[in-house]
Amino acid sequence: MIFYKNIKKHKKTEEKDVVFSIFANGVVSNQDDLISKPNECKQFYNLSISDGALKTGLGFHDLQVPASTSDLETLHGFNFGEKIDEITNIWSDRWYNTDYETYIYNLLMMDSNYVIWGITLIDEDNGFVYERYSYLDYPPIYQCSYRIENTDCTLFFTEGGMLFLAAYQDKFCEEVPPLISSVVHYDNFFGITNTNRNTLIYTKNLDLTKWSDEENSTVEFLDNRGAFTKLVGFNDYVYLFRENGITKLSIYTNKDDFSFTHLYTSSSKIFENSVCVCGDKIFFVTRDGLYSFNGTSVNKVAVNLDKYFKNCDNTNCSSACLNGKYYFATKCHFDDGASIGCESASHVNNVLFEVDIETFDLNVLRGVDIRKLLAIDNPYMSKLCACFYNNFKQHIGELDFSGKIFTGINQKSWQSFETDLEFRFKRKRVKEIILETLYDCQVEIKSDEETKTFSFSGSEKQQRLPVCVYGKVFQFSFKTNTECCKICKPMIVFDVIS
Repeated sequence: MIFYKNIKKHKKTEEKDVVFSIFANGVVSNQDDLISKPNECKQFYNLSISDGALKTGLGFHDLQVPASTSDLETLHGFNFGEKIDEITNIWSDRWYNTDYETYIYNLLMMDSNYVIWGITLIDEDNGFVYERYSYLDYPPIYQCSYRIENTDCTLFFTEGGMLFLAAYQDKFCEEVPPLISSVVHYDNFFGITNTNRNTLIYTKNLDLTKWSDEENSTVEFLDNRGAFTKLVGFNDYVYLFRENGITKLSIYTNKDDFSFTHLYTSSSKIFENSVCVCGDKIFFVTRDGLYSFNGTSVNKVAVNLDKYFKNCDNTNCSSACLNGKYYFATKCHFDDGASIGCESASHVNNVLFEVDIETFDLNVLRGVDIRKLLAIDNPYMSKLCACFYNNFKQHIGELDFSGKIFTGINQKSWQSFETDLEFRFKRKRVKEIILETLYDCQVEIKSDEETKTFSFSGSEKQQRLPVCVYGKVFQFSFKTNTECCKICKPMIVFDVIS
């Protein structure tokens, strides 16, 4: 018997390790898959990326306020649904109490019938919600805190006139036009009306309850920077934000003479409700992305986040700044085929972005339909609050890191780019997943050949799971439906098939 040598050639394999160690580096949304690194993040939401791990992300719980100035630890909540059918807007309010020589801080709300309600932000009455004013025929289009003859007040501008609300009095002034923005600077009042957005009104009459068109002057702008949208007092100047630009108003020594300087022209629309003063900068969003303005020049920032902001419908956006973070609620198209939270039904907005104004680190809360953001910052508390459309229309929420929206939990996800694992045109076999996770999670591996999902149970120990997924191009996703999350030290082990 003759034995012949087996000369059949076998494919060689080479084992490689890919370590997903860049959780701490945030998201890179503006990069092409072909040039991305295997472990860079293309998209994530409802997670916090910090310290090289995926952790529990942003959430909201019902607003709670201290019971007294001497006891800031005891908190009271509110059942707004007992009196209010729908919270359509929220505003801050304060007035000086001469008896106690201190400020009283309040939160004002409006319902669907234009009734204004209020709560005190130091609540000694255990959740008391009071009716403040119930005679408006039109919803306010603009609100501001003001001071008239040493009286703190809140002004609401409507299509029918102006409502003056002070601590112990109210007054409706039909002769005041429907302002959409205003500022007082060097004893001059500047305003923009909803009926003529190309014209700036200014007057020395600071008592708006005694409005007189004869005392007012106007300046009309008909250049290509578009209509006025918002006035901002900043760094001892007034800045006129326009649909496509920024103009600076300078007042000289005698306070009667001022000039205008056109500082910036944008190639796309500036969304007025995105304009927000954050420390020594003003942030705003256009269709091109996120920008900062320091009073002199405009800079495009956070370019790695462009894909998010360019996919936004900012028609009903809202913004606020608090504790070094810029918050922006809007409608964003994630284009991933998923329906998260409010996206499974009709909605106006669906995402809240939190951007650090120094590092531009990002947190994304997806699946929440926010109507209005409001930063509350006083000697007793610092909170980002919001009112909502649809399911939570009778709630006022305060932002937290609970990973849930009131009692609901939305899916959390981190997704890589499509990657060839730096072995272009070669077939690979992913053979093992290694990670640490304190809570249940899933890892989805999608290749050009197949898609598989693998489940991990929460544990304090490192876990190793044998898998088998073939392909030339892969995409890795880490997902969880749990309230809390902590995933770290993930490693993908694969073979390269020669």
